Amino acid sequence: MLCIVAFFVVLVLSAVSAKYRKLLGRAWGCFSRRVTFRPCDSAFREEIKDSLLAPVALRSPRLVGPASVGIEVVAWVMMASLVISLYIVARSMLYLGVYGTCDKVDPVACSLSSTQGCGIGAAQPTFTQSLLRGDVVAAFGNEATDIADAVAAIPGAFRTWDATDYVIPAASYDGGFREGLPTALEVIDPGCQFCAKLVGAVEGSQFAEKHNITYIVYPIGKGLVPRFQHSPLVAQYLTAVRLLETERGVNAANPTDWFILKQMFTGVRPDGTGWQVWFNETASEPEAEAQLHAWLAEAGYEAAAVAEVAEFAASDEVDEAIVAGMRVVDDEIRTVTIPSLVAGGKLYKGAIEADALDRIG
Repeated sequence: MLCIVAFFVVLVLSAVSAKYRKLLGRAWGCFSRRVTFRPCDSAFREEIKDSLLAPVALRSPRLVGPASVGIEVVAWVMMASLVISLYIVARSMLYLGVYGTCDKVDPVACSLSSTQGCGIGAAQPTFTQSLLRGDVVAAFGNEATDIADAVAAIPGAFRTWDATDYVIPAASYDGGFREGLPTALEVIDPGCQFCAKLVGAVEGSQFAEKHNITYIVYPIGKGLVPRFQHSPLVAQYLTAVRLLETERGVNAANPTDWFILKQMFTGVRPDGTGWQVWFNETASEPEAEAQLHAWLAEAGYEAAAVAEVAEFAASDEVDEAIVAGMRVVDDEIRTVTIPSLVAGGKLYKGAIEADALDRIG
């Protein structure tokens, strides 16, 4: 390990001082032999070690032995740190190229990208968290799975995307489906603030006039700990309304689930608080459900119809429909950022500004 560490040290030093460059060739020769599992140049190795031990030998000869062992230990620690650092850099570059962010859990935390979105992977323990819990198998297993998923998603970075490939059964469209227009598909979580930003940008652009816009609802953390506490409830109501109205052939030109979505993302309470903020930070479960009932009534639903939606929203059929949509996102679209948008032959990750939406064909 000493030869390998010495090569990187000499490489850095030679970049700032010419006096170290004469050692670079010897260091490279030793390094290249070690990484190809051949014996290192023992003379160079001993020369490096002797230069480090010389000051110790002059001051306290008895410490030469322990110092020699210490040098080997430090070399191993430095080598491990180097390998880990290179791995983290390589993984980050892979994620950045595939997902548009180097941080799957929190896309906005990645300083190398401008992605603004909520990470889907927030519920899974990190490598470090698993190790601290003593679960070594889960630590390395989850890491290997994440890398495998990223590698499998590489072709998506170079393909042409067609939103119609991912439209879920009984889909509803903003303003109704219009023949002759291309389809755009949004992946959204009702509680994600960046989804509200995307919907606001759509409202402020010509995008909706040029596309049939549909969506897949993806409540992050469903079945575990929801990222946003009322997102699963809102997803249930959106899905229940969508399925019932599609089955009965009503409100196709003005779907009620889209009315609820726009209230959620762009509506404001009488006190000036956004509805989404209120759902995320203030509302209890009964209060959140009562507000969904109020929106249904505002959209024209009678009390009996509201009760029917509430009962259907809690059914296995609705839950299965939500899970099926999430499976499309996880297994086919393979995005880790909410919102995501499939439109114009591309997959866009994170919120998009209105002027960028206008440029999408």
